[in-house]
Amino acid sequence: MVSWFTTEPSIDALVIPCRGDVWAGGGDIRRYMRIYFPRGYEALLEYEFTILAQVDLSFFTDQQQRWMYHALGEGERGGVNTRSVMSALSAYNELWRDSILSDAFPNDVEAVLTSPSDGASGRLIIADDEGLPDIMRSFKPMIESVFTSYGGMVTVPKPGSVVLSYINDRRWTGPPAPGKVAHVFYWEWNRSKTFTFEDMVTWDFWKGRTRWNPYSLDIISGIVWFSTGRDLPTDPLRLHEFRTGLYNFRIRESILISLLDFAERFGANPLPLNADLDRVNSMMREGKELYLDWDFDAAIERAAQAADALKELESEALELKDRALLWIYLLEWFAIAGISLLAGTLLWSIMVRRRLYREVGTTRGVVR
Repeated sequence: MVSWFTTEPSIDALVIPCRGDVWAGGGDIRRYMRIYFPRGYEALLEYEFTILAQVDLSFFTDQQQRWMYHALGEGERGGVNTRSVMSALSAYNELWRDSILSDAFPNDVEAVLTSPSDGASGRLIIADDEGLPDIMRSFKPMIESVFTSYGGMVTVPKPGSVVLSYINDRRWTGPPAPGKVAHVFYWEWNRSKTFTFEDMVTWDFWKGRTRWNPYSLDIISGIVWFSTGRDLPTDPLRLHEFRTGLYNFRIRESILISLLDFAERFGANPLPLNADLDRVNSMMREGKELYLDWDFDAAIERAAQAADALKELESEALELKDRALLWIYLLEWFAIAGISLLAGTLLWSIMVRRRLYREVGTTRGVVR
């Protein structure tokens, strides 16, 4: 999730931990909720999309849950709940079942909890009907080739739900159809669109830029845009290249900054390159602004120019580092050469020059 919110320019997120684990205890989470959760309903309306990722609703007051529920009924907004019914543990899924919030999402919680199924398992399939929004369809060949076996909890889509992906499990006899367990699906709630994910955002399908699903950011961005009434891109694969380039740019920039800091410690002057780096960052900011204006072709072109300029700066930074370390290399060479000469001289003096040794006389045996 961190890579989603730090890479995608169109998302400005507020992240609040809502599930106790080794990183945050109950006391920490309650403090985060007091500090960061919007203090009033009007403040909550400033957020267009809500992701409820395996949350523990015991940290939410009844008033906060009602606010989120009613906010989904005002304008084109969106939301996601994950792990089908938040968790396989009754301590969490029963709170979700009893909350007014679950009514706004497309998964039938009661039907899931009373289902005799012990989970879904099978091949992950991306629905490719022409009438579906192209949130996942363009990535179908790549995703299906990776997720030949997937699973998790079952889901029961409510009437009117639209399924974007499903798990092919022959044991399943419920909706949306026998043998199909809905994986990602949505429905319209008033003017909003809310989604349910069958899995958790920490699972392979959503892990982002790893060997599993490099299109997870594209999918979640498409879900946010679609839910909030924005147009989807006509070429999602080309937009994927832009996001990948933006992600790589941030990594390369951080490495370059570290390299300049390293060279500066050895007397180099990185100020000219820092000024050039500011200009490159300005180019990338222009690309992001074009992206936010939905001028994707111009944004991709500008981002590519920034990446090329950054590559030139990397070469110059390496030269700067080499010049800064030149005296160190020379001192190391002189030290090694001097020690080698000294050792060679001593070795020659001791082992070769005979004048340092006393001559040994020849003895002659006496024959009697």
